[in-house]
Amino acid sequence: MCESVDRLDIYICTKSKCSAKSMQVKLYSADHQARSYNGPGLLAAVRSVVAARQLAATVSVHETDCQSGCPVGPRMDVVCNKRRVMYFRRAKPTGRDDMVSWSSVESLERVVDERTG
Repeated sequence: MCESVDRLDIYICTKSKCSAKSMQVKLYSADHQARSYNGPGLLAAVRSVVAARQLAATVSVHETDCQSGCPVGPRMDVVCNKRRVMYFRRAKPTGRDDMVSWSSVESLERVVDERTG
């Protein structure tokens, strides 16, 4: 979690590995069903959450290339006050605080809320 966030940066990979694979996640916590997103779809979904919540002053969403150590996307890195949390497609959680499997994410809205307070 972030304390007194000045800026939340979200980096989403849209290159081949992240566009060829998909994962299931809810956009908003109130959604009844999860939807399938690949890299570009995830980018659009996160941007729509930021716009709908009018968070553009504190949240910036970036499209990026494949990142070092990517365990095959979709991949989203959230950077807040120099702390990075990686959200990615993986069958089992790693147990590391900085690497979160999409299967354990309630919604994209919740990810943004947890990081912006």
